[in-house]
Amino acid sequence: MPSETDTAVEMPTGQEGLGRSILIAVGASVVATSGIIGFFIGNNGSEVVSEIPLFGGLIVLPTTPVSMTLYGIVLSTIVLVCLFGLVELASRMEDAPQ
Repeated sequence: MPSETDTAVEMPTGQEGLGRSILIAVGASVVATSGIIGFFIGNNGSEVVSEIPLFGGLIVLPTTPVSMTLYGIVLSTIVLVCLFGLVELASRMEDAPQ
């Protein structure tokens, strides 16, 4: 039995790689949801507007179900890669010796 003056604290350990697999699953579901929403927006929006100007008219995106699905997938993937990259960077900085 450890004494009361023992100041060593054991850190609980979790499963190795569990957090990464959870983030990948969340990311995949967000990308899939973005694609589904993009399909519905493209399907309904094409009846109202044939094209959508992006970035002040720099890019013109047709409002078809396929183009809106691809736009949603690409945009959400870029955002998630940036966010997960920042999480990875913060994790490495936290684990780095000082």
